[in-house]
Formats: sequence, C-alpha cells, structure tokens
Amino acid sequence: MSKDNNVTEYVMQYIKEKIESGAWPLDSKIPSENQLSVELKCSRTSIRSALQRYNVLGILESQHGRGSFVKSSEIYIPGDNDAPSKKPSRLVETEEAAHSYWEWRQARNILEPAIAARVAEKATDEFIQRINKINKEQRALVGDQEKFIEKDKEFHMAFAEFLGNRIIIKQMQELMNYKEMHVLGNDEFGYMGGVYFHALIADAVAHHDKERARQLMYEHGKNQEAVRRMMGVEDSTDGEQQT
Repeated sequence: MSKDNNVTEYVMQYIKEKIESGAWPLDSKIPSENQLSVELKCSRTSIRSALQRYNVLGILESQHGRGSFVKSSEIYIPGDNDAPSKKPSRLVETEEAAHSYWEWRQARNILEPAIAARVAEKATDEFIQRINKINKEQRALVGDQEKFIEKDKEFHMAFAEFLGNRIIIKQMQELMNYKEMHVLGNDEFGYMGGVYFHALIADAVAHHDKERARQLMYEHGKNQEAVRRMMGVEDSTDGEQQT
C-alpha cells in the first residue's frame, strides 16, 4: 500500500471516530479541508481523498460553497469486521485448502484490476447505471449470505462482460464458480468490504479514472496480510501489482 493510501485511511479513521462518538452529529458541518489538514498534519490531497470516499459512500455530503455535512453514522472502513461467523471455516482445515483459497484470491487480484482499468476507459452510461443498480441491490442483501454472494459475482462478471473478450469472460466465469471460496471470504471478512469497495470502484468508473479503478479493485481483492495470517501461507507476490 502506498504512503498516500495509508494517510488517507488514517484520515478516514479520524472522521469515523468523530462521527461515531457524536462529536460530529448528523447534519452537522465538519471542519474544512484546510482545518483538517492543519489539525491532522497531513496534505489537503489526503484530506480530499478521504472526504471523496465518504461522499461516494453517502456518509458525507459536500455542498458547493458551504462545506461538508454528516449524512449517515453507519460507517465501514477496511479493517472493520462484520463477518457473519467468527469460527474458523471448515475450508481451511487442511494446508491444501488454505493454499487453494490463497491461489484463488491471487488469481483474481492479477486479473481484475487490469479489467477494471480498461472498463473505466470505455464505460458507457448504460454500464455505469448497471453497476450502480447492482450495488444498490447488493447493499439491501447484507445478512443474506447466499444472495449477497450472487450479487457480488454479478458485479465482478459485469466488468468482464462489458469488455466482450471471450477468453477473459471464460476465465472470470471459472473464478466465479468457486462457490466455497466466496463463502469463505464472506465468513472471514464480512459484507461491508464488498459494499464499500464496489461503491468506490463504480465512482472511479463513472469518472473514467482508470488508475483509481485499477487501484481500488486491487485493494478490494487484496487483504494480503489478513489472508496470509488467516491461512498461514507464505508471502507470494509474483505477478501482483506493486503499490
């Protein structure tokens, strides 16, 4: 993860704590970018990035000439754990199963960021509407693991289908068909990671920002340290994007 991403996440955590503690109640105006930059001793670029993410997620609302206002206190950022099960999954009871899961995640994280970047370059209004609709439907399915996973697969397949490359579609279909892997990911990492990253990826695509789409898809699929700790798998980054 880049230094800028680390600072952005620090700012996001700070904002989250202020809102959840009640220091910044609903509909209140939060400090300006400049004030936050001085208080947190970081660049306005990092402040702006954090505010942008919370705007996309509907937590904050930026109003031109007025500032940013708190619109929701239901906040998730990467690292929060809303996993439906705290028990170790049966799928990681053997070393072979652990490595299979690791390889599945690694394969996706090599393929999908590149797909997201290409889609962001060429995305049509129709495609953007499609993924936003999928995201809205998926958020409503939080708590229903089976339906949530199906909607998650639909989101990721939409990118491959948009490109229309039959080889890529076939590769993605094969990856999406590992139902047990999807269940394991949901068991261990919860629902809101998907909701969070899907919204940000859709926003990057809507702005035709291919590098942001690539980076967000990479972050979405990564969680490398968490996966390695959970699986007891040695580091293997051959072919992965470097940040």
